[in-house]
Amino acid sequence: MNKDAQERSVKRFNKTRALVQMATARLFVGPFHYVYNRLQVTGRKHIPKRGPFLVVSNHLSYFDPPIVVISVDRPMGFVAKKELFEKAWLNALINFFGAIEVDREKPSLSTMRTIRRVFQAGWSVGIFIEGTRNRTPGTLGQPHLGPAYLAWSNRVPILPAGLLNTNDRNSGAIVRFGKLIQPSADLEATTWEVMRSIAELTGWALPKRKRIKEKTQ
Repeated sequence: MNKDAQERSVKRFNKTRALVQMATARLFVGPFHYVYNRLQVTGRKHIPKRGPFLVVSNHLSYFDPPIVVISVDRPMGFVAKKELFEKAWLNALINFFGAIEVDREKPSLSTMRTIRRVFQAGWSVGIFIEGTRNRTPGTLGQPHLGPAYLAWSNRVPILPAGLLNTNDRNSGAIVRFGKLIQPSADLEATTWEVMRSIAELTGWALPKRKRIKEKTQ
């Protein structure tokens, strides 16, 4: 992303856009999911009352980003894979609602700078620790270090979230928030602390622990 594109991306995260996002979430998106997906949310007491934070969750469905936003009920950007930006209509839609483009194979410094400025603007950010949708119910996928790095480098707490049935309308979608986690320079330790919290929130098993090897900057 060049400097001009980055600047345009960051300017989306302003007070006017926050009001639009919240109004849309509360008046349209929220009622849809509370009725269509029979959404239930627990653990809202763990959501910080002020200041930005990083929501880190498992990932089951394309519905997950809006479901997390309406569950948190705070202005939020969401880290999304670059492939979603390839279709013009989808690019326009997700950009409007605060998607932040990332190359999952090689996250760029410009993306990291954009996320930093989103936090500085007072917005929170959401990210999926597995990196992609999990297609093996009952067991969480292998985690990535990215969320731990973003939280630590931006000095924001992590709000773990466990998502259930967001890909299955018949079962009723569930979002459960856990206690805040303070990040540390030990990215591996933070990552697995978040994974344990998500496992407790979902009741799903942890994947076999492996040393995570990936670039975070």
